[in-house]
Amino acid sequence: MSSLEQTQTHILTQGQDIQLSGNPLQTKNFSIQKTLRNGGKIRFRIRYSAELKGFCLLEVFLMRAENRTQIASMTIPNGGSTATAQEQEGEFSIWEPGDYYFFFKMSSNNGKFSIEDYQLYWSVS
Repeated sequence: MSSLEQTQTHILTQGQDIQLSGNPLQTKNFSIQKTLRNGGKIRFRIRYSAELKGFCLLEVFLMRAENRTQIASMTIPNGGSTATAQEQEGEFSIWEPGDYYFFFKMSSNNGKFSIEDYQLYWSVS
């Protein structure tokens, strides 16, 4: 009998079908209890498509709701074209439990981003 690597995953928050066309968007608050203090890693994954007329950044900020401070961020550059089903993933450093929210923003108003889905999760092997 072989031993399989067991991974414990806990979804911290997730969302889907967000349309950005110049105006920033703030998600509802969500609570995080599993942090880096519990060991493991906290990862953010986003899948999106874009229709742009020039260079534009998709900026994702994780904000602490209590004092509206930025905890982590991800910047996704895109050239002036159509991008279909792109996916990015990164690691976020979250040390304190509490209420948080995401803030999605475009660096310029020259098209639109369609966020198909995103997920913030904690995992440990």
